[in-house]
Amino acid sequence: MTEQAQLIEAVLTAPPERRDAILRAAHGADRPRPGTIRQAAEVLGVHPRTIQRYRDTGLLHVIRLSNRCHRYDLAECERLATHGAPDDKH
Repeated sequence: MTEQAQLIEAVLTAPPERRDAILRAAHGADRPRPGTIRQAAEVLGVHPRTIQRYRDTGLLHVIRLSNRCHRYDLAECERLATHGAPDDKH
């Protein structure tokens, strides 16, 4: 049986509450999509300095590739843009 056929069988036989998780994992939706500070600012429609403020207050998490090279998860930026800040953050 091919990998694709196994995935289809797993989705069809899984309980409804597990189907979404299986499909997200298959599509790689849980993986970070690293982007530059400018790309993150563009997604949110703000200035790059605002992205730094969001990072400093904990609204966004930084992906540190080295001491001087930082990236932001663009999927996290999209969630922030569409759903707003979580209730426990300012």
